[in-house]
Amino acid sequence: MDPHHWKIITFLFWSIVKCSSVHGLSVVRTVTSLPTRRTKPTLPNNSPSIIQTSSSVTGGTTSTATSGTTHRRTHSSSHSTCLHMMEFQLSSSFSAPTLLTVAAVTSGMIYVSSVIQKDRETKRKYAEYEAQAKAIQEEKARKAFIQPKDFWKEEELKQYDGTLDPEGPILMAVNGKVFNVYKGRHFYGPGCEYHIFAGRDATRLLAKGKLEEETLEEKAKDLNMAERATLQGWMWTFESKYEVVGKLEGFDERSTSTRTILSN
Repeated sequence: MDPHHWKIITFLFWSIVKCSSVHGLSVVRTVTSLPTRRTKPTLPNNSPSIIQTSSSVTGGTTSTATSGTTHRRTHSSSHSTCLHMMEFQLSSSFSAPTLLTVAAVTSGMIYVSSVIQKDRETKRKYAEYEAQAKAIQEEKARKAFIQPKDFWKEEELKQYDGTLDPEGPILMAVNGKVFNVYKGRHFYGPGCEYHIFAGRDATRLLAKGKLEEETLEEKAKDLNMAERATLQGWMWTFESKYEVVGKLEGFDERSTSTRTILSN
């Protein structure tokens, strides 16, 4: 569980405790405000507990209800009434506010639980997606693998322009290095915008930003400073994205012109 979820649950828990404390205080005040039960007063030994009255009925005497019995009945009735009042006030103080608080907190915890569950499900699906994507990339790398070697002839590169094997390697020479650019198949594959660079030495085309063949006059000229700077930018891109599988045989890094290559 994320720390953020724990913070929410802790906040809800302490809200319950705080609310309970407040209502508990009101109950204490209610109870202390009620009349307390008084103990029966102790009568002196010489005080009669029963008061007798004389009656003229057939010359005899009759015993009446004592004042002590009357006092006990009155006190018992008063104490019973106090208990009913206390039960009513206790139930009143805990009924509406407490139930509403519990309902609100319970709803909040259910919501938090659903958020946590949704977050776990999202992470699980994302992990599955990553595993599938990794498996796909590994399969593509396996099919496009080519054994590196020290030097490649430009004629050898032609068969690896992506035409013969749509899932195989795509080789391209840039500034004397041969790259396997199968990861950029959507750029250099058959029918794509930069397919002209695949299966060949693309050094001069990249440096000049050309998407068509050079003329014989253009091929005889060396690259100028601006074109070499552009070429260096392409080299940084290729070296960071693609695998180097060898070097281009007979490449003159100083000139890059066919005139220099042919003179060798």
